[in-house]
Amino acid sequence: MLKIIAIQGAKGSFHEIATKKFFGSGEVDILYCQTFLDVFKALESGSASSAFVAIGNNRYGDIDHVYDILIANRLSSNTTKYWISGEVYINIEHHLIGLKGARVEDIKEVHSQAPAIVQCFSFIHRDLNKAVAIEEDDTALSAKYVAEWDDKTKAAIASKEAAKIYGLSVLADNIQDDENNITRFLLVEPNEDTRIDNASKTSLLLRTSHTPGALSEALNLFTKNDINLSYLQSVPIANRPFEYRFYIDIDGGIENKAVDMALSGLRKLGYQYDILGSYKRATVPKIRP
Repeated sequence: MLKIIAIQGAKGSFHEIATKKFFGSGEVDILYCQTFLDVFKALESGSASSAFVAIGNNRYGDIDHVYDILIANRLSSNTTKYWISGEVYINIEHHLIGLKGARVEDIKEVHSQAPAIVQCFSFIHRDLNKAVAIEEDDTALSAKYVAEWDDKTKAAIASKEAAKIYGLSVLADNIQDDENNITRFLLVEPNEDTRIDNASKTSLLLRTSHTPGALSEALNLFTKNDINLSYLQSVPIANRPFEYRFYIDIDGGIENKAVDMALSGLRKLGYQYDILGSYKRATVPKIRP
C-alpha cells in the first residue's frame, strides 16, 4: 500500500529532500501543503498517512509552530494523538536562483522562507544590499514564483533541485552563513500504534511542581540512570504566567530498562509526563572543516 506523506512546501523543497532521504527508494507519495497547519490537517483528516516536518535548525533554532502543534495535540481531548516515529538530519545548502541571464548585482527582491533568509543573513546584506528580502511560505514555492514572474530583478533562495524543477539558474552557490547548516526533521504518525522495536530515542513532555529545584530533581533521575538528555526546551503553560512544561529528548527507547526506571521515578515524585514518541536515533551529519 502506497504511503502518503504530507509535507510543508512545494516540489524541490527541503522537506521533500528530507523525506526522500528518510524513505530511500521506498514507495511513498508526497502530499504538498502550503503551511504546517495544513500538514497536520491532512494527517487529522486521513488524507495523509504520515507527516514529515522540520523541527529545528542549528543556525535558525526551533521551528516553534511545529512544537506548538505537537504539544497542543498531546494535551487536548482529541482522540487522535500524534506520535513521533522517526527523525533525520540533512545538510541545508542554500543557493540564490533566478532567471537565466540574471545578475546578482541587479537583484532588487529576494524571496524565501523565513529560516532560509535568516540562515543567509550575511550574504544578503553583503552581496544583495540593493535588494529587499521578502518572506514566503516555502523556499521551493519562492522559486516557482520567480519563474512565473519572469523578472530578472527577482530571485529566490532555494535548493538546486528547485532551480532544476522550475527552469531557473543558480546565480550564487552555497550562500548560507554556516557551512554546517543542519536541519532536523521528524516523521509524525496519527496514532501510537506505530511504535517500533529497538527504539533508541524518546521525546516526552514533562511538567514538574513549580518549586525551587523541581526540574533539577527530575533531570537527576535521568543522570542516575545513565541516560543522556540530547535536548531540553521550556514550553509556557497557557493561562499560567511564567509556569512551564518541558519538552525533552533522551537517548533510549521506552522499552529500555533504564528509561523505564527514570519514568517510574518521575511518577513517584508526582510529576506529569506524556510520551510524544519513541524511535530510532538518526546520525547528525559530520561537521565540515
